[in-house]
Amino acid sequence: MGAISDNITNVNTIGYKGTKVNFQTLVTKQTSLTAYSPGGVQSKPRAGVDIQGLLQATSSATDIGLSGQGFFVVNEAAHPEDGDMFAYTRAGSFKVDSEGYLQNVSGWFMQGWTLMGWDNSTQASKVTVGDDIYMKAYKDDSGDTSYINDNIVSATHLRPLNMNEVGGTASQTRNLRMGANLPNGADVGDLFKQPVTIYDSLGGDATVQFTWEKIAQNRWDVEGIPPEGAKSMHLKKDSSTIYSAMGRLDFNGLPQTTGSMSMTINGATYTFETDTGTDGATSNVMYTNPSSAANTGAFVDSLAADVNKAFNLEYNSLYAAGGAIAAADDLEVVVDGTSYTFSNVGASVTAAVTALNSTSSFTSLGLKATFNANDIHIYSETAMSFSIGTGSSGVFAQGGWTDPKTAALADTKTTDGITYAERLAGTNSMIFRQRDATDDLVVAGLDTLDLSDGNPATKQGQDITNSDTFTVSAINITGGTSEDAIEFNGDGTPKEINVAYADVDWANGSEDMSGTDSVGVFLGNLNLSDGMTQLNGAYQLAYWSQNGAKFGNFAGVSIGTDGIVTALFDNGVTRPVFQIPVATFVNPNGMDSLSGNVFISTDNSGEPTLRTAGSAGAGSVNAASLEASTVDIGTEFTTMIVTQRAYSAAAKIITTADEMLDELVNIKR
Repeated sequence: MGAISDNITNVNTIGYKGTKVNFQTLVTKQTSLTAYSPGGVQSKPRAGVDIQGLLQATSSATDIGLSGQGFFVVNEAAHPEDGDMFAYTRAGSFKVDSEGYLQNVSGWFMQGWTLMGWDNSTQASKVTVGDDIYMKAYKDDSGDTSYINDNIVSATHLRPLNMNEVGGTASQTRNLRMGANLPNGADVGDLFKQPVTIYDSLGGDATVQFTWEKIAQNRWDVEGIPPEGAKSMHLKKDSSTIYSAMGRLDFNGLPQTTGSMSMTINGATYTFETDTGTDGATSNVMYTNPSSAANTGAFVDSLAADVNKAFNLEYNSLYAAGGAIAAADDLEVVVDGTSYTFSNVGASVTAAVTALNSTSSFTSLGLKATFNANDIHIYSETAMSFSIGTGSSGVFAQGGWTDPKTAALADTKTTDGITYAERLAGTNSMIFRQRDATDDLVVAGLDTLDLSDGNPATKQGQDITNSDTFTVSAINITGGTSEDAIEFNGDGTPKEINVAYADVDWANGSEDMSGTDSVGVFLGNLNLSDGMTQLNGAYQLAYWSQNGAKFGNFAGVSIGTDGIVTALFDNGVTRPVFQIPVATFVNPNGMDSLSGNVFISTDNSGEPTLRTAGSAGAGSVNAASLEASTVDIGTEFTTMIVTQRAYSAAAKIITTADEMLDELVNIKR
């Protein structure tokens, strides 16, 4: 009757599991063949913990019910500490308490796995939501990332869900996915541009432009222009192998103070003065005067032209083997098809270099002579076509002139008109490409380019951690700059992909995304048509997605059948923030029940196994619904009547036995 009373009382208790009392025979051992020793019965209550209750719809998004086996993990404290008990319940009537935590009507707090954008760590337990990848992790009190072991029930690996902490947060892009068709019929040199959006750690959105170029049949190259506010962007094959690198300078206005920005190119340092002066091919000093520029864009055009001079001086060079030089030797230079002869250049390598650089007709062609040991180097300040020949005296016959940089120049696209540095169309920004396979490109002196109000003239100079310099790393992919970004099979699927990460070096106050914070770039799996393809037809973007989110006000949550809690923001952005685990037991009926409609594990039930909802036998999560009590009130009343009748019949034995004793006493009287 006590079990029936509890059942009827909890007929409307969410997630309550009715108790059924069974009886077993209690037999007293018989020691005599002529006498019977009566025994009786023994009650055996059994809670139907594994019985599914009816799911009933509600109007609250935080009401959740389980369809199938398993339990929600809860704790008596929002942030459990030593001594706080973990328990398990089917009562999913969770509401947001005064501090923002999800708490059910019995006062127990929801525990689960917090989700963050995957940082490409192999240590993390990954969760795929759509095309995006997240991980089970959280930031500890020190700001370090703690990775969750998703099968341990402890305060370290289970966290509460706090709605107040969801609102107004931004999520940095950690993974980018892109699929598009590159036309098989495109001509070599054809370009296809695709802008994509990524988010920094402050929730700011930025545009990265990828440019695909066909370089041969079934072979494509790609470069990524750094987003506004970034110093550089490196595309990588893996964590250490750089495929492509570009730098960027965004100007806030014309520099108002005289500054000296420098670049280390091919081991040589070039200085770019924001002042008047004459460019010096031998002194490595270039002048770009802001006061003579019509606007900031015009200044950026001039600065890009000077940077190109420096690039060409270093990379567009020819040289000859050293040896004995006669005083009467001549040098012939053919520039754009026109021949120029310089007579009596000197009796030694040093003298020849001095003579050439002091000849106005030589320097006016944009040429520069230097020497290294017994080698004479002739450089061009522009991307002109020039060659070195012999004058009437047969100059420098030892070994003849060679052009060792021709292949390198072809790889850097100077032959098809793409410059090393250029103003980004429609902006006040200059971009430059790292084209050398062995040397870093170092940009310094940004803190000297100031505006009249003392603020930096470039956004990159606003980087608090390093306002002076940054580096565009050398390309070190196997095969040098001639390596393909993607090589396709004959069926249009990727055969080889050499771009898997993008490192963005921000200068806008957000966390650096370089190094360990690389953005994973998914362009498809090899031999599958799930990303980039090369088929006949036009260029067409199939999809692109990323797992970042910009700032937005929290508007609510939605909960999926897999237990993933997705935050909804008023800017239309959605972001998974939490996953509700389902704890399963070998023998759930062996659990002990506690007040508050919760259970704890025992030796009979076994230890809990945490599973993803809807997988490996675990029940699925149903949002805006609650599991009703398994008590059937009609059955309980029927059982109560039967119990009452059985009790009355059993009580009749006591009355009869009493009457028999009375008769026995009367016989004696």
